[in-house]
Amino acid sequence: MAEGLKMFYARHERKNKKVIQVSEIRPEDRDALLCQFCDAKITWVDSYQRMGRTIPAYLRLWPKATHGSECKNRVKSAVKALVAQSQNIEDDKSIFAEDKTGYVFRMNMLIEASSDATKARKAHDEAIDPADKERKRIQYHRAEKKLTDYFNSAAGVAKIRARIEDSADKKELGELVKIAFHKNTISWNDFFFDEERYPILFKKADKIKHPVAIALTVKSIKKVKSDFISLKGEECHVPTGEGLKDYFSPEITTNIENMFEHINPDDELIVVGWIKSSMREWKHITYKNITFRLSRKKQFSKINE
Repeated sequence: MAEGLKMFYARHERKNKKVIQVSEIRPEDRDALLCQFCDAKITWVDSYQRMGRTIPAYLRLWPKATHGSECKNRVKSAVKALVAQSQNIEDDKSIFAEDKTGYVFRMNMLIEASSDATKARKAHDEAIDPADKERKRIQYHRAEKKLTDYFNSAAGVAKIRARIEDSADKKELGELVKIAFHKNTISWNDFFFDEERYPILFKKADKIKHPVAIALTVKSIKKVKSDFISLKGEECHVPTGEGLKDYFSPEITTNIENMFEHINPDDELIVVGWIKSSMREWKHITYKNITFRLSRKKQFSKINE
């Protein structure tokens, strides 16, 4: 596989190096594409299906091409940019800490912030005195902002992993960003799951106590009730023998009206949060559901943005 991150923007070398989105690239443009941030030649990759999930079209390095040393489509540069952005927007202590080889993503801070936000909301809801309720409102909004910022960083680092194809780049990311939960280290394989690893996530779901990230392609968005919206991802199909199949089905549920504004079928997303698993059978298919209950928009992001 090509080194560097999957790309969704290019510059056209015959059109004054104009930046164009992958959706705007015509067949006749595909031999004139340069990286958005350096002069490396890049190539088009058609949309395809993998285990039932649609992988939308994207761009990768031309064979034997190399990104510039500081190009933002290199893993190291992408990580440095994410950490800088996180430190800039997080009012409190950054969720990333520097170490000798790179950075530590402190998962416990995300979990603690979630607990703090829940407690702050309860305190606000139970406050009776108007002055006390106002103080509790400010504290609750501060706790919510911290949690939202941390989720934004978690989705950002997971997005970098989702854009990696080359095994050497996966190794580099693992060396640059360690995931810590209190005194323990969480393997990247226990944090990030693409469709090939949905079966592993389903099997481990009841034992995982920390937030995880998955990549999914949107299949449908439906308002089930006035206060309940469901986003279903495309299923991952795994034959189990004798004509039987397991369908691993990701889903996001929420009661926030505009949660999925600007999200459409075929969009490729990164989702971060706590999961629940369930199972149901229908004829020769076993549906194994992987469900996220979300309450914050920063818990998911389009991979191509």
